Amino acid sequence: MAIMTFAQVKGGSGKTTAAMCTVAELIARGSTVAALDLDPNRPLKAFFAKVPELQQVEVAVPDGERRVSALVKGLASRHDHVVIDLMGAATNDTQVAMALADLVIVPSQMSETDLRCGVETWRQAEEAQEISGRRIARGVLLTRTSAGAARPRVEAFLREQYQRAGAHVLRSAFGDRAAWKEMTYTAHIPHLHDRQSNAAANFVGVFDEMMALMSGEAAGLASAA
Repeated sequence: MAIMTFAQVKGGSGKTTAAMCTVAELIARGSTVAALDLDPNRPLKAFFAKVPELQQVEVAVPDGERRVSALVKGLASRHDHVVIDLMGAATNDTQVAMALADLVIVPSQMSETDLRCGVETWRQAEEAQEISGRRIARGVLLTRTSAGAARPRVEAFLREQYQRAGAHVLRSAFGDRAAWKEMTYTAHIPHLHDRQSNAAANFVGVFDEMMALMSGEAAGLASAA
């Protein structure tokens, strides 16, 4: 069982898309999955309802009576994995969700604001590990990167800046492809419905590296206190 949290204090970084794709890949591999949606727009349940293979995914939302910690523990008792999509803000709920996680992924686009907020989120994840008293695997996932083989200079620059801040950056990046933009309209998820596509291969590579990071197999693991 694993709890995976997608966190970034900046909105629009790719958290929700990455969370949706992660749920779909876990389902494709035969796992049972639940999701906790802390995004105020509640996109997960609406999207899963459009995809036949994902319609049975349990989606929980905190309210005045059901707090994040209780919801996560309940979901984890019923499913193989729990995927948490956080809001683009620093709140008590986001800190709790990171402290409960086995893996925290910080999505980051190429902008200076993404970098600055990504570093802040990384530091919050480090603090969550200290509070929890246990290892929490952590990684920065670069999003909306060039889908071509050549990496632009800005991507190399961001990788260097994150590494200088002590962050572990996934070697795989979430490419900027039309398939991800169209997904919420068409309910066509490349790695669920077209495993041979380039988009599917892109996300499967990201997913495999996230799993390796969580298991401690990834080179350059930056999860020690």
